[in-house]
Amino acid sequence: MEKGDTQQELPSWYQDTRKKGISVAGNALFTILRLADLPLQYYLLSSGLGLRAVRKLGGTTISSPVTSPATAIGLSPYHTLVFGLAVGSATKQIYWCLGVADNKFDPGFSTMVAVYNTVLNTLNTLLSLWAISSNRPAFADTWGELFTSNSTVVFGAALYGLGLWTEWWCEVQRKRFKQNPANKGKLCTEGLFGLARNINYGGYTLWRAGYSIVCAGLPWGVGMFAFLAGDFAGRAIPYLETYLAKKVSFCHGQAEKQLLIPFHSMESIGARSRRRCHTSCFPMFIE
Repeated sequence: MEKGDTQQELPSWYQDTRKKGISVAGNALFTILRLADLPLQYYLLSSGLGLRAVRKLGGTTISSPVTSPATAIGLSPYHTLVFGLAVGSATKQIYWCLGVADNKFDPGFSTMVAVYNTVLNTLNTLLSLWAISSNRPAFADTWGELFTSNSTVVFGAALYGLGLWTEWWCEVQRKRFKQNPANKGKLCTEGLFGLARNINYGGYTLWRAGYSIVCAGLPWGVGMFAFLAGDFAGRAIPYLETYLAKKVSFCHGQAEKQLLIPFHSMESIGARSRRRCHTSCFPMFIE
């Protein structure tokens, strides 16, 4: 990163999100809104509202039944899985909000994040009901049939699991790192953060892409991956780099745009730079 780039002003809303502390109102609002997403997704699937919405928008709905006595919640195995992805994402995000995050999550920003995730979940739910996009196998009345009749469902579910675990575990590792008094003033480059500078963004991108693949197939999943990766690379990561650059000294910006690039791949950095800046060329200490 060039010196001049580090002096650009960050938007005031972004600076507010970097403030340390707890917003009880913001955390409570986020938790309530993320929990409220679950009955919404279930109602869209179980009541027929989702099917009617697809028809209202001019689409043709799937011919296979959405509800089924085959599962405890009364949905077909495929749509039980779709609902389960919403449950997993809400659980992970609420855990992050209440147990991991150390920045103030003000009500306005927490509402925006919660609504954004609900919009994406709702879109996925509706796509899983649209005949053109739905990834529901024609014959999948049992869990075994579901996972043996459609390999993209298996791939999407696996990608979702990998991404959700990656985002959750790297954040837990970073919190533990920060809680150690010996690490005061240091930047976390251990654990999963030793593999990629912004591994948490990478994890979110993977599980969102996997969620989309399960609901609407590979094209929609690839599109979601490209959208999120582009957004993180073009907006979120530059904001974070600028924020950190005001407190730390970057070494020639060698790893500035890193999202999922392992640290050990930065072999082009000279020996002198490696000695000064760690193998990632990312500074270890806040000045």
